Amino acid sequence: MSFYKKDNPKYFEDALESLHKQTLKASEIVLIQDGEISGELESIVIKWEKVLPIRRIINEENLGLGYSLKLGLEACSEKIVARMDADDIAHPKRFEMQLNYLKNNPQISVVGSWIAEFSAELDNINTYRTLPSEPEVLYKFAKKRCPLNHPTVMYRKEDVLFVGSYDNFRFQQDYHLWGRLLNSGFKIANIPTVLLFMRANNELFGRRGGLEYFKNEVAVQKDFLKIGFISEVEYLRNYFIRGTVRVMPIILRKYFYQHVLR
Repeated sequence: MSFYKKDNPKYFEDALESLHKQTLKASEIVLIQDGEISGELESIVIKWEKVLPIRRIINEENLGLGYSLKLGLEACSEKIVARMDADDIAHPKRFEMQLNYLKNNPQISVVGSWIAEFSAELDNINTYRTLPSEPEVLYKFAKKRCPLNHPTVMYRKEDVLFVGSYDNFRFQQDYHLWGRLLNSGFKIANIPTVLLFMRANNELFGRRGGLEYFKNEVAVQKDFLKIGFISEVEYLRNYFIRGTVRVMPIILRKYFYQHVLR
């Protein structure tokens, strides 16, 4: 889990508390502090260090999510690693269900799950972010859309490192990683049930658009074309469809995510 100064202290504490409530406890929790943080965030870390097996890595400067996740993954001592964001809430049985899945399916490198998006309170669920579950379907799906909900994933560290881990793209580090994994012959899957609760507000949808996001989108698709993961026709389709979403007004982008992509 990476966190930085703009993270909401209450949401951050909710995320850590949900890890404490897991039916299968994590052997370690690697927190990457990306730059300076507020005194309130610092006090939350100190509080939970007494309860959870936290290992903190501190970036002196804000280096971005991709770089921070790469550092964090390298620091993890276990062969199986779970990802989560600093403002989400994990279902109590998330770790238990995903670890059992990976044990029973040794051919799978990454397993994700569905997400329930909520506003303000956990019982105020707006939408569900569902995805296909079968590896063969996800391979084809990934050529046009991200096949995994990043904050839900649990993966085999060795496989992720084999393809170079996270890159330094400012956005969509996860999508680029899944494409490289699939292109290298690794398999991914989703457990078709909600194992994570995500806050969905205008800020979230605002982060998924704009000129910089559009440029990043094009760069990711160009690399997919370069490595042979997608064809020229698929590249052009993704350029126009995915690119259009990035430059939509926020209200339209929010509607598109909540109603078209669900």
